[in-house]
Amino acid sequence: MATQQASAPENLQQGAAGGKAAKPGLQGGASRRRAPLGDVSNITAPVQQRVQGKEGKQEATKAANAAKQQQAVQQNTTCLAPRTRSQTARALQQGAAGMSMSQLLESRSEQACSVPPRSRRSSRSVVAPPPSPLPDIDGPDRMNPLAATEYVNDIYSYYKRVEHKFSVPADYMKQQADINEKMRAILIDWLVEVHLKFKLMPETLFLTVNLIDRFLALKPVTRRNLQLLGGGQEKRGLHGCSCLQGTILRLGEVKDFVYISDKAYTREQIINMEKLMLNTLGFNLTLPTPYNFLARFLKAAGAHLDKQVTMLASYLIELAQVDAGQLKYAYSLQSAAALYGAMRTAGKEDPYPRALAKHSGYSEDDVHGCTEELLVLMKKAPTASLNAVYKKYSLPKYLEVAKLEPCADEDFHYPAPPAPQPQ
Repeated sequence: MATQQASAPENLQQGAAGGKAAKPGLQGGASRRRAPLGDVSNITAPVQQRVQGKEGKQEATKAANAAKQQQAVQQNTTCLAPRTRSQTARALQQGAAGMSMSQLLESRSEQACSVPPRSRRSSRSVVAPPPSPLPDIDGPDRMNPLAATEYVNDIYSYYKRVEHKFSVPADYMKQQADINEKMRAILIDWLVEVHLKFKLMPETLFLTVNLIDRFLALKPVTRRNLQLLGGGQEKRGLHGCSCLQGTILRLGEVKDFVYISDKAYTREQIINMEKLMLNTLGFNLTLPTPYNFLARFLKAAGAHLDKQVTMLASYLIELAQVDAGQLKYAYSLQSAAALYGAMRTAGKEDPYPRALAKHSGYSEDDVHGCTEELLVLMKKAPTASLNAVYKKYSLPKYLEVAKLEPCADEDFHYPAPPAPQPQ
């Protein structure tokens, strides 16, 4: 029995060897016999060795990680006395050539240690932008997404930078052979009536005047086509303001402009003039107008809720659109001057607040000359031959501000009224 048991492993080995040799021919019953389940020593020993090998590797990895952590702690403690920036830069220049990745990372960590704590903190986290030097006038509108309080100062700073690109020379009418400044004033006075009749947005009038001036500065226009130009520009200004505001307006149809021109022009003529204008101006229709600046300056002066001051400033700024002499002033200066004149006419204690000076970029002395000219236009408006703006702001809807007397102050000098003609 013992002999049989002792010979069992030998038979098992022979059977295994025979099985390997006999596998191609599948011959011999002993070759297909498998080891008994009770004797698995030939299997468990290699498994235990593999398990022990894995455990040994894990322990070795843990020991290596602990050593690295201890080394990192020692390095951090040495960084408590950091190098100066010049020392760090010199060390980086000397050891950059042939530096391994670990050495490069170590040198960068040393450089980071040498940066002041405030700089390290700002590089890892989002830092709030520096406070604006302008007075905060948008505090009550922080929760209003339409006010865009985060960007409004940048928007108007951009307007100030680009407004000169859309201005025209003050004497550009001299290059027109068939028309003059008086005819331009008649055209814009007529456009004020059209603007009021069609109940258009305020931006439309100012955009239309700008398009007319820019077109006339580039193209000669005959006297007959001047009104055609006005109709085409009013139509384009209406469409442009609709796109800029992102609202749905009652867009003027071509037949409406044929009607207001008393059928002096056909539908095709108006469309062709519109095409010529767009091509001449390069489709540049998005621009800052006096209306944009006036809205911001009213808020800076704290007068955006004062209806009388708002209407007075709007009245002065529209009078400036008719007068070609106002082309020498930038839109932003013109708007600040109109607001200053309105505040003086309304009798405000502080007609030019500090916030208005900061946001407009003009001092009170800067706007004084333009304000005096606007108040002269206001004083002459009741007896002027072109009185569409005066009639418009004499309506109760506009608080009849045109009927007010301009500021009677010694700071402003008005020309003496003309002597009556003898009978």
